[in-house]
Amino acid sequence: MHNPFKEQKDPHCTDQELIDKALAGGGVELESLILRHQAWIFNIALGMTCDALEAEDATQEILVKMITALATYDKSKAAFRTWLYRIVANHVLSLKRFKKETAFSSLVNPEAYHAYVESI
Repeated sequence: MHNPFKEQKDPHCTDQELIDKALAGGGVELESLILRHQAWIFNIALGMTCDALEAEDATQEILVKMITALATYDKSKAAFRTWLYRIVANHVLSLKRFKKETAFSSLVNPEAYHAYVESI
């Protein structure tokens, strides 16, 4: 059975080589970069959310962010995984913050607030 979240590393190509070729229009290299880091992103998201479905959704969204921001990556500032980790962490923290804001904004109604307090 094919596991899309199993890390796929190509020992013959570095992240920087894949990034350079992907930025030059290489679709195969971009796919390789995605497959190389997809499982790692999922595992971090899963650890932060404790929800497999939410982690899968976050992984897809993070990969899109990675692709669209790839041109901004500067190898002189950080390793690629360090740069990618900040994207992952910031994205998942934003999701959690949004969830809390949605939950608390629904408590503006006094009856809903009292029902929430009673349920705790």
